[in-house]
Amino acid sequence: MTISQTVPRDGIAVRRHRRIRISTVVWFTLPAAAIMALVLGVPLVYSFYYSLTGWSLVIPGSDQDFIGLLNYTDILRSTEFWASIRVTLIYAVVAVSLECALGILFAVLLNLEFFGRGLFRSLMLIPMVITPAVVGIFWKLLYEQDSGVFNYLLGTLGFEPVPWLSLTVALASVIIMDVWQSTPFFTLIILAGLQSLDRDTVSAAQADGANALQVFRYLTLPHLVPYIMIAAAFRIIGVMADFDKIFLLTLGGPGNVTTTLSVYAYNTGFKVFDIGRTTAISWIYVVFVLAISAPLIWRLFRGASVNRH
Repeated sequence: MTISQTVPRDGIAVRRHRRIRISTVVWFTLPAAAIMALVLGVPLVYSFYYSLTGWSLVIPGSDQDFIGLLNYTDILRSTEFWASIRVTLIYAVVAVSLECALGILFAVLLNLEFFGRGLFRSLMLIPMVITPAVVGIFWKLLYEQDSGVFNYLLGTLGFEPVPWLSLTVALASVIIMDVWQSTPFFTLIILAGLQSLDRDTVSAAQADGANALQVFRYLTLPHLVPYIMIAAAFRIIGVMADFDKIFLLTLGGPGNVTTTLSVYAYNTGFKVFDIGRTTAISWIYVVFVLAISAPLIWRLFRGASVNRH
């Protein structure tokens, strides 16, 4: 048997083995995929159908009133909807940017050797594991204008009390609350990235005369980019879905200065009882989140694919 005959047969055997392996994986995952499609797909189909109806809980039989895309066109023409989009974008961009910057800073500090480092790492995780509803109530007590902790401390220092939940400051107060709770998530992800950094490369750069700032800029930061993108993708999706802590802190007010898209959907569904319009808002919300997060996720996976090759 010649070499020219052996190679094709080996290639055929490899391809056959690969097809069998893929077929086995498909058959083993098919039941779980079918259950997931049933559990997730059926409610999605129903919700999309109801977004095309004029269903209102105060109008009997309105769930059968098919109105097509009227809910979507009305929402896209609504000034309250675009105001909620604006608030959501400001909240997401500012909060995630601050969390990223602080997460890098704290991760670098916690990566250093010092006494009590393990204790500080453990304490850092506490805000992240607290239920968002509890966070909203907790920060409402801190922000209380007359008897809140923050204004009490400002008073002892001789400063005037700050109206933390007023028209001009409420959104900033919500952002501060989210930064406090979610910065540990960024810190944890980036700290994992720092732990995986090749120490030999850093030592070689330092031996060649690179200072700490140059090492961070040209070695550490490029290494952390995938970790930052992972954390940012999760937090962008999470911050846009925030509802409970915002609602418990401000109820979306005063006015609509803290009415994010999720709060706007809640108000439409549970104050006006317009279920058809609420489900349409939810579908617009899904498209909105995908449009913002998909490019980041695509770039992340594209970078991972390039690195593998």
